[in-house]
Amino acid sequence: MRSRADLVATFHRTMPDRVAQATDLWLGYEQGQGGNLQVLRRLLHTLKGEAHMLELAACGDLAELAEDVIDAVRGGARPTQLTGDSVLGALEGLGLLSASAGAEGAEAALELELVRETLRAARAELGRSGPAAGAPTPPPDPASESVLPPRLDQASAPHDHAQPVARAALDAEAVGALLQELQRLHSERELIQRRLRESQRMLRALLVEIDPRGASADRIAERIAKTLGYGAEIERLLGAVRADWSSNEFAAGRALGELDEVVRSASVVRTERLLNQVSLAARSAARMLGKDVEARVEGTGLLDAAVERRLEPALLHLVRNAIDHGIEPADVRARRGKPARGTVAVTVVQTDAAVRVEVKDDGGGVDFARLREVLAPSVPGAASLDDAELIPYLFADGLTTSRSVGAISGRGVGLDIVAREIGALGGQVRVDSKPGLGTTIVLVVPKNPHGEEVVPISSGRFRCAVPTHAVHSVVLLEDDDLLHAADGPRVRLTSGADVELAPLYALGAVLGDGGQPEPGDAALVLHHAAGLFAVSVDGYENPRLVSLVRSEEMPFTSPLVRAVAPTADGEAMLLLDVERLFAYARQAPREAPFAAAFEPKREPLALVVEDAPVARELLCGILRALGLRVEEASDGREGLARARATPPDVVLTDIEMPYMSGPEMVAELRRSPGLARVPVVVLTTAAQEQSEAALRGLGVRAVLSKQRFVEEELRRIIAASLRGA
Repeated sequence: MRSRADLVATFHRTMPDRVAQATDLWLGYEQGQGGNLQVLRRLLHTLKGEAHMLELAACGDLAELAEDVIDAVRGGARPTQLTGDSVLGALEGLGLLSASAGAEGAEAALELELVRETLRAARAELGRSGPAAGAPTPPPDPASESVLPPRLDQASAPHDHAQPVARAALDAEAVGALLQELQRLHSERELIQRRLRESQRMLRALLVEIDPRGASADRIAERIAKTLGYGAEIERLLGAVRADWSSNEFAAGRALGELDEVVRSASVVRTERLLNQVSLAARSAARMLGKDVEARVEGTGLLDAAVERRLEPALLHLVRNAIDHGIEPADVRARRGKPARGTVAVTVVQTDAAVRVEVKDDGGGVDFARLREVLAPSVPGAASLDDAELIPYLFADGLTTSRSVGAISGRGVGLDIVAREIGALGGQVRVDSKPGLGTTIVLVVPKNPHGEEVVPISSGRFRCAVPTHAVHSVVLLEDDDLLHAADGPRVRLTSGADVELAPLYALGAVLGDGGQPEPGDAALVLHHAAGLFAVSVDGYENPRLVSLVRSEEMPFTSPLVRAVAPTADGEAMLLLDVERLFAYARQAPREAPFAAAFEPKREPLALVVEDAPVARELLCGILRALGLRVEEASDGREGLARARATPPDVVLTDIEMPYMSGPEMVAELRRSPGLARVPVVVLTTAAQEQSEAALRGLGVRAVLSKQRFVEEELRRIIAASLRGA
């Protein structure tokens, strides 16, 4: 469990990125993107809740004042220049507080008080202005936000309403028809089962008829002759049942496949909205940093909505870091003979199984000398590592090469978040940087999180697979291509005139079966952020698409296994995490990562439903310290799904969350078999008495205030809930 001090540090460290995101949202709203207000309001609400739980009163109060201003605009009040100035000023103030880690001097305190006064003045002005003509009245209707407001600099001029980004919708008619077909097939199976039971009864009667006990040979012959027709009727009936069952099974499989396709199609989104957000973030970052940068965004693709949600923050990080770290100041670019305007290009390319996103800048490249300097205190021999060996360290948690804290960088938030988000999707991050010429970072993610194209492989007693997008090639190891270097075996890879020596490992040794790569073995050459590496295997098969059960849904865990794919013979194929495979392969022999990792989880299960990430981590840490196993959800809809899939022993939830609120989720839990009596504890920033009055009727065990959060009180309530007290 991380300490409260660590969580406070995380809160401050992530604030620059949140400020940049919130700034993008407000600037986008001013440019006509009305839906941004709801997202901005949620972000401010999250910051407010986290700040109060961590006892950061100044941040919490500032976020709350800005939230009040946004609520007034959402309620229909006409925004003015003062509105925008106050919101942007509040965001800068939050950044200032985190940059100083709360150590406010007299000058900073005076500046923050001016920000607060501006927010109060803006809120008062919005209250006097009343709703804009034709605007909804409070409380705001979220559906009304699909109609975009006018630009602030054109309040008196006619304006066009931009169209919201279209997303695929679930075809209710198609789903209804398929469900009816499945219900019909289910009823048909009931009839088939009845006919099978009748066949069984007839067969038993036949066996009684030909029972030889107590009968003479003549009588037995007579009985056999008498029952031949009876047996023929049973055979005919069983043949008909078998044919009908086969037809039913085929039709049911086809209907389920069509239903799966309809549901998957509804979850697929195009990448245009994501790329628009990237373009806006690039312009905002360039404006904030005072750099002349051209952002080029091109290409399109289709992604599952869950994939897009994780890809977006990673991509925004990369673009901001490219502008901040990559693009040099104008005078440096002039000395290097580069155009005054820097370029950041984002390109999306879709393949059959994955989406490839490339972020390329023409800046100065990774400062490897500075990276060695930063790593020297913690990484032995960092000074002697070559550039390719340094690249994996760019993904280390909290690493920063900035010498000062800025609005975007310097707090250690960057590629570690990118690697975490892309890794959670089963994707990969690849880096190619040339000093003085720029950096290219490639993200490869699957189109769908529940199915993936893989290359099946075998090694000893293990049946495994790796994602197709991670495979560079497959080679047959020959004596001439096997080299033994000081740090282990390498394989020579030839591509045209280029020759590369890639590290070579035995997959069996990594998995605990032992062995070394030998001539004649097959080896998969795999992509890694730092380049290529190879693993020898006993055998491999052609790529194929498989359905996956994610590691978090399995009753067992392993650091190397990202998911499991069921096979036709009832076994399981382990989908390996390529990044961790590389990390394990490079380390000295140890206990097999599978041997100790496959242990059942027996601890009581707690479900934490909270959209504020720092608050969620704080609560999860408290529960894990109590010996509980913890599952997390970022909104009520996800929380309900997780609770139904794996019933928890206790639930902690926020009230205000996207998609489904806490009270709505609790009401659904109470209507769900097996979950009606699960203890629920609510944490909220709303008024205590109002919350308790609304929630006690739902059987909530306790309502705790985030502003007056006491960890020991939560521990006591959880312990009592698990005892059934």
